Amino acid sequence: MPKIRYLSIRFSQNVFPNEIPFFRAAVIEKTQRESSLFHNHQEEKGFLYRYPLIQYKVTEKKASIICLNEGTDDIHYLLQNQNMDLRIGHEVRCFEIEDIKMHYHQVQTWNNLFHYSLLNWLPLNQKNHALYDSLETEKEQLEMLNKILTGNLLSMAKGIQWFVEDKLIVEITKIKQMRELEFKGRNLLGISVNFKSNVSLPDYVGIGKGSSVGFGIVKGIKD
Repeated sequence: MPKIRYLSIRFSQNVFPNEIPFFRAAVIEKTQRESSLFHNHQEEKGFLYRYPLIQYKVTEKKASIICLNEGTDDIHYLLQNQNMDLRIGHEVRCFEIEDIKMHYHQVQTWNNLFHYSLLNWLPLNQKNHALYDSLETEKEQLEMLNKILTGNLLSMAKGIQWFVEDKLIVEITKIKQMRELEFKGRNLLGISVNFKSNVSLPDYVGIGKGSSVGFGIVKGIKD
């Protein structure tokens, strides 16, 4: 049950969700690729399949970066730059930090349940999408999504060095929206849901496919 370091940076510059890959690429170039945590690639190994500890996203319509654990250390490769002009698509924009917050968050299982929203989650790949479509009832489809969401939370737990000993409770309580979203040049089913779980999660952390570029954003629902 780790107490993770959590750093959120929000810039004053408005961006659209589809501009986040450009924002990510610009930040990577600005840091001169000093840390693989910014991009999850290594020259000798190629792409690293691991949970992203530096995540790029839109929060409150602004360009934002969420850093976890070692990511809070390596973000200095970006923050040490006095010039924060970043190329987003065909234009260069000046980015200024509007808000920065650092705190510790206890990620663990509890006896009570927490309620969350999950925005633009990408649970299905080509293989399991076919399986999802073949299921005959909405109940079966919901059970499948619950299992995938549980797996996504376990993958995140592994990425932050949390070895889960207790049973995870995960239950989707409402499917709010289903629509096609573009991810790496392909259209995937994006689902926005509400769910409850016995795991305490920090706001804006990403889970599932594309969590490094603004998909699968978690936010707590206040009573």
